Amino acid sequence: MWRSIFEKFLRRLDYSPKRAYASKRVEYETEIMIMKKCLIFNLIVALLFNCNHTNKKVVMDADYLSMLNQNRELRSENRVKYLELAGLFKLDSISNSFGKAASNRFVLNIDYLPPSIGSIHLSEKGLKFQASKNIKVSTETGDQIETLALPIDAFGNSVQLTYKALKWQVITRSGALYLRVWDSKNPAINAFEGFKSYDINSDFIFDANFNYFETAQQETVASKLGVNEVTNFIGQVHFTYKNTPYSLDIGSQGFLMVGDLTSGETTYGGGRYMYLELPEVDGRLTLDFNYLYNPPCAFSEFTTCLYPPRQNLVPFKIEAGELLEKDL
Repeated sequence: MWRSIFEKFLRRLDYSPKRAYASKRVEYETEIMIMKKCLIFNLIVALLFNCNHTNKKVVMDADYLSMLNQNRELRSENRVKYLELAGLFKLDSISNSFGKAASNRFVLNIDYLPPSIGSIHLSEKGLKFQASKNIKVSTETGDQIETLALPIDAFGNSVQLTYKALKWQVITRSGALYLRVWDSKNPAINAFEGFKSYDINSDFIFDANFNYFETAQQETVASKLGVNEVTNFIGQVHFTYKNTPYSLDIGSQGFLMVGDLTSGETTYGGGRYMYLELPEVDGRLTLDFNYLYNPPCAFSEFTTCLYPPRQNLVPFKIEAGELLEKDL
């Protein structure tokens, strides 16, 4: 098609009336030649531009399906543990007791728990756990303890402690301390029906461009906790959908948070995530939205997910990747 259009333009440019003077004809033919060259150049540029960042032809063969399924299985395994979450409490008091009784600062409505498991104390010296009387609490190595200091590691976490099927640790988010609790007998585990996805959609596989920022850019984004988090973005991915160009900010290790018009309808209202395989330097990459997955916040209220930045909200439906029937 492009060739026939191009040839018609050239034929029209080749037409010229007779000139009375040879010098004028030479001048006219020179102008025509210049116009031809300009047209050729502009058409080539247009072709290159329109082919850039557009839908990529991907063969949906066994290798592609195998890679996509492996990725989905890995993501699923990593997120199933969030179904065990039973509580998330901000440690903003000197003494923070937790257990089944209503007298605790943090109440856990779990049948097998005693009235009080223990308490986490905050002081200038740091954090310390104190078990309640006759409550057998164990460390990750199986040692039973009555009291234990809880230093925070480089990742913002303390050690994990256990009582029967209950597990807990202190985590850090936005400079604040929280008590996170897991219950391996949580009814949510058996009630979960599994992860579901759209049919594979080739309309949402793009031949895109990626460019790194000269220096990582910090931006404040909202989180499930209701507080803002400072997040680093290392570059942008550029693609075109239905003749409209879009750019999305990319975080460390190719982490992408994106929201679209399916958010809150058929996918999680707070957007979806995926990881991109980034080039070592600015260049091309495949942007395949079939790899999108719902964040942990879609499956538990006791999570701390980040929401996509405003520039990563696109005004169309990305009908690819993971679905969600229930939006928490």
